[in-house]
Amino acid sequence: MSKAGLELKDFSIAARRTEPATEVMPDVSALRPATANNFPPMLSKPNEQQRRDAAETRARAQEDTRYSLKNMKRAKQRHVKFFVNVALDYEMKARLQRAALENDLKMTAIVKAALDYYLSENGY
Repeated sequence: MSKAGLELKDFSIAARRTEPATEVMPDVSALRPATANNFPPMLSKPNEQQRRDAAETRARAQEDTRYSLKNMKRAKQRHVKFFVNVALDYEMKARLQRAALENDLKMTAIVKAALDYYLSENGY
């Protein structure tokens, strides 16, 4: 007896097969060659006008998709950030750092707000 309390007789074991398994052959009559009688009627081929209309419709849809993709990219580009480099003297930078630290803001947010205030006050 093992630790788990199981013995060999507790497991079911399949008996060994003494004769080989026989394969079942499929019915040969079901494997007849394909003829026109076996299949449902095929879809009719589209004529030249139908093919042209389908191609034009597909081209219009692709063009609309292309234009909408271009417009989406243009709209995304409008929100591109533009950077302005400003040389600050030591005292101005220290004041900006202190204001950012005391107000728990980034220095760039303060500079943006100051520029916006200046521009709006001067009519820009």
